[in-house]
Amino acid sequence: MTTAKQVCASRAIHFLTSKEPLVLRLSIIIIFLVFGMAKWFEFEVQALEPIFTKTWLGIFPYFLGLHGSSYFLGVVELSTVLLLIAGIKRPELGMIGAGLLILTGLVTLSLLPQLGKLDSFIFKDIMVVAIGLTLLKRDLIRWEKSL
Repeated sequence: MTTAKQVCASRAIHFLTSKEPLVLRLSIIIIFLVFGMAKWFEFEVQALEPIFTKTWLGIFPYFLGLHGSSYFLGVVELSTVLLLIAGIKRPELGMIGAGLLILTGLVTLSLLPQLGKLDSFIFKDIMVVAIGLTLLKRDLIRWEKSL
């Protein structure tokens, strides 16, 4: 015999399971939207300057200048946002967005040895890679089912 508690738990689990991929996708969309938009403002350009001067990312200002490098990172992050949004309906675009999440997270994590410290700038990218892998898996499953 099923109790009311079991029915409530079962319904809650079903509801949360069905909404989990969308909530995860929307949370990273918001984070990348904020970070991507920030790259267009002077405060972020100045915050990125030490990262560009102390790490292998210093190649970007050589070709694009400091502001252009920040804008480039903004374009990558905002493109990721657009692909993740499109991925809600089209899993193949979501897979590309998830791949960009993984790539940007790994690039940022690769800076750790050169920066020499684990701060929030680096720490968040552990989560970004994990979310990217999760969304990639989900979109691969959705894409495979659509074939």
